[in-house]
Amino acid sequence: MTIVEQMVDEIRTELANGEELDDIRDRAGEYVDGYLPVYYNRIVQEWQEMPSEYNDRGSAELGGQQGQGIYDLMSLDLYVYYSELFEEALTEVEESLEVENA
Repeated sequence: MTIVEQMVDEIRTELANGEELDDIRDRAGEYVDGYLPVYYNRIVQEWQEMPSEYNDRGSAELGGQQGQGIYDLMSLDLYVYYSELFEEALTEVEESLEVENA
């Protein structure tokens, strides 16, 4: 199962539990935080597996601080990457709901 499929499943579960799609979208950062690895070896592994177009985007878009360690910078890149994947998952769920309700 891909990460986007996991996110779609989580979104659908939240909807089944009574959450609204707009509320999920508003709290996207909280959901994305849950996908970020904590351990250094996983941070490195997932950072290496993400598309290279996300390299160094985290600090540029989220305002990385001087003195941050490499793992912090990698985590910022992963946050941007997973944020975009979560938005993709939200869009996929939204489109499928429109089809189901049509």
